[in-house]
Amino acid sequence: MLLGISIISFCVIHLAPGSPVDSVTTLNPKVSFEAREKLIAQYGLDKPLAIQYLSWLRRLATFDFGVSYSDGQRVINKIVARVPITFLINILSLFFILLIAIPIGITSAVREGSFYDRSMTIFVFIGFAMPGFWLALMFMSFFGITLGWLPVQGIISLGFDRLSLLGKILDIGKHLILPVIVSSFGSLAAMSRYMRNNMLEVLHKDYIQTARAKGLSENSVIYKHALKNAILPIITILGLSVPGLIGGSVIVESIFGIPGMGRLFYESVMGRDYPVIMAVLVIGALLTLLGNLLADISYSLADPRIRYER
Repeated sequence: MLLGISIISFCVIHLAPGSPVDSVTTLNPKVSFEAREKLIAQYGLDKPLAIQYLSWLRRLATFDFGVSYSDGQRVINKIVARVPITFLINILSLFFILLIAIPIGITSAVREGSFYDRSMTIFVFIGFAMPGFWLALMFMSFFGITLGWLPVQGIISLGFDRLSLLGKILDIGKHLILPVIVSSFGSLAAMSRYMRNNMLEVLHKDYIQTARAKGLSENSVIYKHALKNAILPIITILGLSVPGLIGGSVIVESIFGIPGMGRLFYESVMGRDYPVIMAVLVIGALLTLLGNLLADISYSLADPRIRYER
């Protein structure tokens, strides 16, 4: 599967309009045709596409993603430098999504048809419909410019090195508030809706009615019997969220000027930096497959009705 994904990705990015040498040669009238051809040969772009792919695959077998066309740095070093901040933002986002969405979904299902349930439904529809980039711009304008409470760009402030350890933590925390909120908002709406629907389905099962008929308390019925089964599909969603922990968000990181993986991928695509693009795509594909595998394993462990037999 990973090999097939890499072949398709490699072909697509090479068939897209533009070339890595365009940014250097097209906008510079002093660059001669011979210099352009020399750059193409240096990058190996003059070889057939199959030969280029085999050469890239041979390097990948030794965990060598090559050298970036834009600045000559090793691709793996650029990725390692960007991963921590992306990982931190997405872990915090996932934490707050689960912390808020699961209780909202449970209470909405328990109070089906109530004013609270309908209010949460409206909130979910707003969350689905609201574009992430628009929400980010509104938050930046209100909290950053109008009120001046929060920074709107970057991940650290000027003079960061002169701050104490606590000051550095607080400074990074202030810069993370808006990106984490924006990154969480859409997924929060979706996750709460998934949780509500799953909970409603479970609450109408016969064994829930039997538990109530036995005289069990409502809390015991909901949180001990219903929740255990209703939360199982969330495991699959969490497994599919693994690539996002490393892949980052292009929109959020670009708008807030965060030097993460999402912004690196965007800049690489715009500059036709093939080695970086392929590295990010392959890592994302690998994490997607790994997330699916972990979801399947976790699902079988959480639900005794599911067992994988030979």
